[in-house]
Amino acid sequence: MIKKNNQLYSRGLIFVTFEKTFFMKHLIVLLSCLFVNLVNAQQIKIYKGDSNSDFDIAYTIQNGKVYHGNSAFSRVVYYTIYDNKIYLGNSTSTFQCLYTIDGNNVYRGDSHFSSDLLYTIENNKVYKGNFTSSNNCLLTIEDNKIYRGDSTFPTDILFTLNSNAVISLTILAAILGPY
Repeated sequence: MIKKNNQLYSRGLIFVTFEKTFFMKHLIVLLSCLFVNLVNAQQIKIYKGDSNSDFDIAYTIQNGKVYHGNSAFSRVVYYTIYDNKIYLGNSTSTFQCLYTIDGNNVYRGDSHFSSDLLYTIENNKVYKGNFTSSNNCLLTIEDNKIYRGDSTFPTDILFTLNSNAVISLTILAAILGPY
């Protein structure tokens, strides 16, 4: 490495060194802000009704944990999502397994038996059991809104997801159920 005019030359790459801490402080602040935005982007917030207010947060999902309300204020873990299963509380014990997710189906407990099938998900709708008829529709999801039954009327909105939410409808069905 050769130092010339406050620049390091090595294999054709130029590494700029900063002599003043002013630039480093601003760089650290900028990176911190980007990190905070990335952490917030990984949170999934489920709001009551048609709201997007922090006062109406029903659940927050972060790092496989489901918190009641805003996770910044409530550190009580309601559910743990791990390995296509949903567990009660902050546990991954088989005894605490509430739901098993297999493809588009949600089963009771740690089961894959047809007698334990609770929900079937098809075309952004959650159906009770294995019957995908309109009268068995429990939830419909459209445009980050979760509606009651086979409806998309504004008066039937149960929950709203934050705009950058990416979550499986089977997980939502298990968390928001049972019906």
